[in-house]
Amino acid sequence: MKPLTEEQRATLEDVYRRVDARASSISEGHDGWPCRKGCDHCCRHLAEPLTVSEWEWTYLWEAFQALAPAAREEIRTRVAELEGTRRPYTCPFLDRESGGCRVYTHRPLACRTYGFYVSRGVGTWCHFIQALLEQHGEGDILWGNHDAVEATLERLSGPPLSLFQWFSAHPG
Repeated sequence: MKPLTEEQRATLEDVYRRVDARASSISEGHDGWPCRKGCDHCCRHLAEPLTVSEWEWTYLWEAFQALAPAAREEIRTRVAELEGTRRPYTCPFLDRESGGCRVYTHRPLACRTYGFYVSRGVGTWCHFIQALLEQHGEGDILWGNHDAVEATLERLSGPPLSLFQWFSAHPG
């Protein structure tokens, strides 16, 4: 696998920075927003296995390769197990004991936007956010446009593939 060029890395990190800024403005501006350190609910209840674009995979692969061999093997095993598992899925990168993401700084777009971005007027969030919205309303929340961000990333980096496909293509 070729590493990201400096331009590709800068572009991807810029997209991530903008997404993270939007997410931060929402969570910091609203008391009780559940998406904070210590909440791993979405990681344990994925509707679909993660898909990532080529650039995201390359970026994610860097963090994956930096993990201890035992952690890498555990993640590979979990990815393989996902193929025969029913919903909801648990993210294979989740450290199930601590509830932390093992590749947090390199997490993909889907993880960064969940709970903060909407797709064609449909919220993508958990029941914790739904309850908060029902209690307080949306008020001044400026949701991110998930479709636009995904389309931009796909235009730059190609269509997303599942973790199954990426890990199968990169056995080492």
